[in-house]
Amino acid sequence: MPTWKAYKPTPNGNNPRQKKRVWCWRPLIAVDAVLSNLPQRSREVFLLSQLDGLTYSEIAQQLGISFSTVRKDMFSALKACHTAIEKLDTQ
Repeated sequence: MPTWKAYKPTPNGNNPRQKKRVWCWRPLIAVDAVLSNLPQRSREVFLLSQLDGLTYSEIAQQLGISFSTVRKDMFSALKACHTAIEKLDTQ
């Protein structure tokens, strides 16, 4: 049975586990910020596709929009997410 050691941040912030945790959360926080700033329909299209696993056709039918509109909304959402994550790499 594994034993777990308590996580203790180091005073100088050089703990590798601490850095890894920050590295993992930064992209998620960036994507969350992007999603909250997207138009409602684009956000809904993105979440239905990425979280619910719906196809573009299913999303179009559920939202009462065209397949082409779903594609355009997904493209803009993915582009915004990609741009936000790229910015993290330059910081």
